Amino acid sequence: MTKDSRVYCSQGPEQLPAKERGSLSGTQFVFKDLFDVKGFKTGAGNPQWLATHPCAPTTSSLISKLLNNGAECVGRVQTDELAYSLNGQNIHYGTPVNPAAPDCIPGGSSSGSAVTVANGECDFSIGTDTGGSVRVPASYCGLFGLRPTLGSLDLHACFELSKSFDTAGIFSRELPLLRKVWRVLSGSKSESHSATHLYLDNQCAQVLSEERLARLKHWCKQADIELICGDLLHENGWQLSDLSLLFRTIQGFEIIQKHGLWLEQHGESLDPTILERVKWSRTISEQDYLQAMDKQAKFKELITYHLTEYALVWAIPTTPSGPPALTMSGEALATYRMQLMGVTSIAGLSGLPQLHLPMRGLQEGPCGISVMGLTNREEDLITTGEALIQGEKLVQGDSK
Repeated sequence: MTKDSRVYCSQGPEQLPAKERGSLSGTQFVFKDLFDVKGFKTGAGNPQWLATHPCAPTTSSLISKLLNNGAECVGRVQTDELAYSLNGQNIHYGTPVNPAAPDCIPGGSSSGSAVTVANGECDFSIGTDTGGSVRVPASYCGLFGLRPTLGSLDLHACFELSKSFDTAGIFSRELPLLRKVWRVLSGSKSESHSATHLYLDNQCAQVLSEERLARLKHWCKQADIELICGDLLHENGWQLSDLSLLFRTIQGFEIIQKHGLWLEQHGESLDPTILERVKWSRTISEQDYLQAMDKQAKFKELITYHLTEYALVWAIPTTPSGPPALTMSGEALATYRMQLMGVTSIAGLSGLPQLHLPMRGLQEGPCGISVMGLTNREEDLITTGEALIQGEKLVQGDSK
């Protein structure tokens, strides 16, 4: 059977057998076309990148860990070009169909990783998340998606976009499996506790639709978790638009530092909207970058102190809405991206773990809410997520 080239990469591997039995025996996964497999080329979503790079000399340790714990790999899947987009669109290979909203974009850049899980073609997948590339497609495709603590998972033998923000991440349809995969990849198994208090900043609350906010309140009530609203960001001089620009400044500078020569030679092979981002990134000076890094350090200190001092987990709208329509203009998508990155940059700039929880049956389409916690407290987020989604099950039960 021919696989959908909008989703699966032609260079392979098409299959990698499990090497040993383990906690993931009987499960199947795919991986984003940023992770290396020895003897195969990594394409990073761009045919010219594929043509100008040799076969990988080693395999990503994350893929090896999954195979060594019983999971079977069933393919390499597509990404937006150089992972520098959140849309899930690729002018070379096509846009994967969003199973949860076929007339809308699937989200990216880990588009193939999300679509295959949402389609039931595998049990879980791994992608990468720099500016939202796991969280956003998880939101648009109705999945659970984890962006872990910065640096917690090994990214050797993986394409680098922005060293200050790159993480690997996990998609699944069920939280218990996501927890198993996390434990395999991280090599840790810690005692976990659900949060007793969720903090929703007023700027984040303004992004939420009334329906999503009401659903969140219902979840918290059912889980006996207190939802606290406050104005921390505004009181400390931060606007979501400031965070978006701060994040994009650091990211853009690091992209040029890492890939500037290749982009000079082959940049015209990129989607014009991505090429525009590259051109903008070239205008960022080293002084701009260093000033942005200083601001980031202060923001990270603020968020970490708030989480620690008040024993909180943050609630964040993963995306401003359900997925944009495929027919949305490029200009409108670019404007939306600015707003989107305002909410995704909170975890990115603070280096903290964030877990997306889908809300079913919303009028605005597939989306949901995220929980963000302290460094290396992924298991607490999963446990908190499990407590919250009991309210989702009650909502679904009431609607039947």
